[in-house]
Amino acid sequence: MLKQSRQQWLVEAHFKVRWVTLTALMIAIGMHMWGRGYGAIAWGLLVLQFFAYPYLVFLRARSAIDPRKAELTNLLFDCVLFGVWSAVLDFPVSITYTLLLGATLNNAIIGGWRGAVRSTLYFSAGAVSWILVAGFKFSPQTDLPVTAWCLVGLSIYVTQIGNFVFVQRKKLRDTRAILQREELERKAAQDILVAKNIELQEQIVEIRQLHAQLQDQAMRDSLTGLYNRRYLDETLERELARAKRESYPLSLMMIDLDHFKKVNDTYGHQAGDEVLKFFSGLLNEGARAEDVLCRYGGEEFLLLLPKMPLEVARERAEQWRADFEARTVVVGEQRIQTTLSVGIAAYPQHGATPDQLTQSADLALYLAKSDGRNRVVVFSPQ
Repeated sequence: MLKQSRQQWLVEAHFKVRWVTLTALMIAIGMHMWGRGYGAIAWGLLVLQFFAYPYLVFLRARSAIDPRKAELTNLLFDCVLFGVWSAVLDFPVSITYTLLLGATLNNAIIGGWRGAVRSTLYFSAGAVSWILVAGFKFSPQTDLPVTAWCLVGLSIYVTQIGNFVFVQRKKLRDTRAILQREELERKAAQDILVAKNIELQEQIVEIRQLHAQLQDQAMRDSLTGLYNRRYLDETLERELARAKRESYPLSLMMIDLDHFKKVNDTYGHQAGDEVLKFFSGLLNEGARAEDVLCRYGGEEFLLLLPKMPLEVARERAEQWRADFEARTVVVGEQRIQTTLSVGIAAYPQHGATPDQLTQSADLALYLAKSDGRNRVVVFSPQ
């Protein structure tokens, strides 16, 4: 609404300037035409140009969807018509210069150097169009009254523009001063408010941090730092719904460390914990940002892999299996090597619900264990 109001203001301001300027130009051109005996048609066009034209372009710009754009087009129309009149009058120097300077100043105020160049080109186009119709004639002399009137008109016009700029700058300075004063008052009030509430804000931040820590602890396994089963149950249902909605694949990978009870019995539970943490770090190294890695329970891990096709999940599982088999976990003087088994199921072919998909991955893992361990098995209905 404010932008539209500013654009309408621009149109109305230009209408006032155009009406005053064109009236002065009409007088100068009329004085020049009177001394050279122009016919009724020329006088009729002069009246239309300098009386009807300002109202027509004003109404056009005011009713336009984009008044500012329409007014810029009007300024270019002014340039063309001024060029035509210069050619019609056989390029009298004082009048031509007045018309060209007026058109150039108008466009330069709005568009800078580009506007000035554009206005010159349109002015030239108007002059050339008349030359193509009636031929080129050059009569630079004007009577002293015409020349004097042009000089007076130009002086008034330039002074008017200077006054316009001065008034706008003064309004800008006054507005800026008011805004600065209001800003200082507002800042002082804010400083008082901040000083009174800073302790409360610190307490709120501390409570939020504690809440976030508690939330994170509630959904992560304390030993490995991976997500826990509770978080997986909530996330799996949400990710399956999203996969169905957006029609993308999803893989579920269930991993079990082979003979882990033997590791605990042989090396102790602390060594077993180190193996679990080592394997968790290995999973994190090869995981994507969107992958959800969970410790499902004991030595079992469940990986939720959104947007991962079944074959890619199988290749990833084989890489993890091979990497873990090749690694040695050093715990004190003990060097522990073991393997893992993996069962993989994929949405939608192996299950459409969390229970179906988890059960399919669990059955595939069972088959991997029963077939000798240290292998990756993809669920098959058979």
